[in-house]
Amino acid sequence: MREPVRVFNRSREVERHRKLIERLHSPRLQMAFIAALTGASGLLASYLLRIGGMSSMALRYPLAVAVGYLAFLFFLWVWLRWGDGDPSRAEETVDATDLGIEIARGGDSVDTMSHAADTSSDGGGFDVDVGDGEGAIIGVVIVAAIALLTALFAVFSIVSAAPVLFAELLVDAALAGGLYRHVRGIDRDRHWLKTAVARTFWRFAAVAVVAAGAGWAIARAVPGADSIGALLH
Repeated sequence: MREPVRVFNRSREVERHRKLIERLHSPRLQMAFIAALTGASGLLASYLLRIGGMSSMALRYPLAVAVGYLAFLFFLWVWLRWGDGDPSRAEETVDATDLGIEIARGGDSVDTMSHAADTSSDGGGFDVDVGDGEGAIIGVVIVAAIALLTALFAVFSIVSAAPVLFAELLVDAALAGGLYRHVRGIDRDRHWLKTAVARTFWRFAAVAVVAAGAGWAIARAVPGADSIGALLH
């Protein structure tokens, strides 16, 4: 007698893995650690670009955000490969007989993350017109505060949504690894990296745009400044 073929329900599987992850691990703490490493990678990239001769904050900051995003995706891969998200460890939890009969083409929406603008402490000197100094300082403080709040909101959103994001990545990695057998209705071409980019890219893009705008505004208000750290110093 042939074994019945089940229909894959991705939403249900994501929810099942989310509950399992929250029960056995600390996904928000793990994501907070990944976010900290991501921010450190972006700051290091900004510092290296500056000492390499890129003094324009409007260009350097979004490039640093891009480097941070690549680092973020790498850390997610590390989590899947060697951390609690190793697909091979999920094999015991994958049982085709537990799958529902309703086809779901997508999981829960997940908001995600980014990091703060460069705060390198070294930099060249700069001149501020005495008559406009107070207004320039106020403007710089407002712009820097907006950039910081944008980055903090991105971090908070991805940390709060970490259980769902990790569950989606774990399900996609299991699909790609062939851990679901005798199941139809599966998009086996769906890769975890595609899901990660779809869920997180716009957050990093928003931070990059705000950081570029902050760098441009600071350079206009305080000619000669090449970093927020130098400005504060």
